[in-house]
Amino acid sequence: MRRSLRPRYPGAADAFSLTDQRWTARFVPSRALGDLFGRPWMEGAVPIILAVILGLSLALIAPGVTTSYGLQLILIQFAQIGFLALGLTVVMVGGGIDLSVGSIAGASALTSLVLFRSYNWSPIAIVPAVLVLGAVLGAVNGLLTTRAGIRPLIATLVTGVVYQALIEDEQAHYVSRLVSLRSDTIWNFLGNGKVAGLQVSVFVFLIVLIVAQIGLTRSRWGWRVLAVGSNRRSARRNGISPNPVIFSTYVLSGILCAAGGLFYGANQQDTSDQLTAGWTIIALTAVVVGGVSLRGGRGTAIRAALGMLVISLLSYAIIVLNIASDWQMFALGAALLIFASADHKWGKYRNVLAGKLAFSPALVRTAPLEDITSPDSRWRINAILSDAEPIGLGQVEGGEDCILDSQGRLYCGDRRGWIWRFSGPKFEDAEMFCRTGGLPLGLAFDRDGNLLAAVVGMGVVMISPDGSMRPIATHVHRRSFRHLYDDSAIMFPDDLDVAPDGSVYFSEVSTRLMNAGEMQTEMLECRPNGRVLRYDPQADRCEVVVRNCVLPNGIATAHDGRSILIASTGLCRVDRLWISGPEQGRLEPVLTDLPGHIDNINRASDGNYWLTFVGMRTPMFDLLLKYPRVRHRMLRELPLDDWVTPQFNVSCVVKFSEAGEILSVMWDSSLEKHPMVTSMREQQGYLYLGGLQNNRIGRVLLPAADVGTIDPIAVPGSHGSFLAGVRYVAHI
Repeated sequence: MRRSLRPRYPGAADAFSLTDQRWTARFVPSRALGDLFGRPWMEGAVPIILAVILGLSLALIAPGVTTSYGLQLILIQFAQIGFLALGLTVVMVGGGIDLSVGSIAGASALTSLVLFRSYNWSPIAIVPAVLVLGAVLGAVNGLLTTRAGIRPLIATLVTGVVYQALIEDEQAHYVSRLVSLRSDTIWNFLGNGKVAGLQVSVFVFLIVLIVAQIGLTRSRWGWRVLAVGSNRRSARRNGISPNPVIFSTYVLSGILCAAGGLFYGANQQDTSDQLTAGWTIIALTAVVVGGVSLRGGRGTAIRAALGMLVISLLSYAIIVLNIASDWQMFALGAALLIFASADHKWGKYRNVLAGKLAFSPALVRTAPLEDITSPDSRWRINAILSDAEPIGLGQVEGGEDCILDSQGRLYCGDRRGWIWRFSGPKFEDAEMFCRTGGLPLGLAFDRDGNLLAAVVGMGVVMISPDGSMRPIATHVHRRSFRHLYDDSAIMFPDDLDVAPDGSVYFSEVSTRLMNAGEMQTEMLECRPNGRVLRYDPQADRCEVVVRNCVLPNGIATAHDGRSILIASTGLCRVDRLWISGPEQGRLEPVLTDLPGHIDNINRASDGNYWLTFVGMRTPMFDLLLKYPRVRHRMLRELPLDDWVTPQFNVSCVVKFSEAGEILSVMWDSSLEKHPMVTSMREQQGYLYLGGLQNNRIGRVLLPAADVGTIDPIAVPGSHGSFLAGVRYVAHI
């Protein structure tokens, strides 16, 4: 199905002005820095930054770096040992290590010279033969680590020693034949020829570098290597067999090492048995300097090449500055130690630092808190909800919202990801209607009788009458300047309702929330991270209609269908968004300065609206809202149980009018059966109560005077609604 993501709604309303904050509060530098640190491509940031600083420093202190001769020497070493660095990178990303890369390159270089000088092979035959040799030597490493079960460090250390012994034996056997020189145009081209102004080895290396980068980051094989290197057990559980993947990395490493040795042999013509001595430590240092993790699962070919370029600069600087060659290995060892330590610390604390920086509490000024315990208060506590009849007792775990269909069957969500359906005269018959796979919160029926659910981690889903489910709103169009933090995915939808034209309006508490466990952190921050969205079923697209909301929660379409009501849990207020007519897109207040933090809103049968309180304001929390630094320090230094938060264990349902007048307030003063009421539904003269922490759905009989003629479940403008003029019969 073609899905259009381009917004066509006439501009999203900005709710930032409702926060009563200065315009400068829109910009949060610490959060931007935290978002930057949290990006996946920042995993190798510290090693890369250090590598760039080191490379620039060496370029400044070493004379002749920018000359053609200096660049040629640097690029030749960069390419020849760069093949080894690429091979080692592939192995390390897959979670292994290869300490035999230098020996494989040496064996390949000496073998190419033996075939060329002793057996007079054509270079056209030497190239594939040497690459096959590298693949065989790499395959031996792969078999030892996958089939024999030997640790990669031990296996490749041993094979490296064995391969070096074979080099020495081969050199001793062919020493008399290797002294004879032979000239060949193709061989000379491999060693010293140029393509596009570059040495052949450099040109080929750049091509291989691009292919390796694409292979690791964009191919199915590369994703499997990353998965195995990150978590081998998890990869196995997801259908990836680790051993073939690991084996392939060692084979590929052997081929790349053979290519590096081949070009070295053709260029240097060196027949010594120590011709590639120290290449392993050079390649290992290069990949670590480039930010390839020793723990596996992280690294790219580009990073390895950057590290190799820095090491080539370091080697050149040691030569031109007349520093003893013995100091080269010392410098490499020091660089390896420093960069490996920096990589470990950065990988360990990066996410922690990003989380601390991303949390930036806002300054919130609250109105004076009304004393609800006063006998004269309109909010005075009563016991109207205390005797609510239980439904699904012991079966439901956290039914945040509930709703009835046209047949009188009751639906509710469950913290386990289920949606229950209760039927029968007393709702005694329970059945599992659907398994959503996430946390179902708000529920609503569309005009065709399909159940819509806001599911945390999934977006908005549509559930057919037969229980089959499909997502309908999962992403919105990504704004062009959202480079650090991508808010296109809908992660935490909360409540929803349907407009007369079939559009689905729903709230997203925060674009930064990933799970319900972070809700208290969002409450403590109290920033405008939320938004209200609209899904258009005709165009099959989703768009933002209100941005910069502070914990938007309840959504209810007005009785006339021209506006929607939006409950802000963070700001303790209800606002109206006009969705049609000349005022379309305008926000206006309905209820402000409420004594508690509100949750869901729903229509009442008499033309009014129901509202629930999920928590009550406290003087201490109101005071903390004025001191963002104190809240920030509280988050960093105190455990979650010691945080100062609103009083969430309340059970309160309020009825208010279209004009924002409080008509009635109902409480469960005992808090025994319904310690937290997060939603309510009126149907057939009863009020049904849902709660995110409750083990039941409650049902309360309403007084006849509070029951009207409107069907509050029906979509405004559809059959049975207020606009259709169909009378609603209450069974009381």
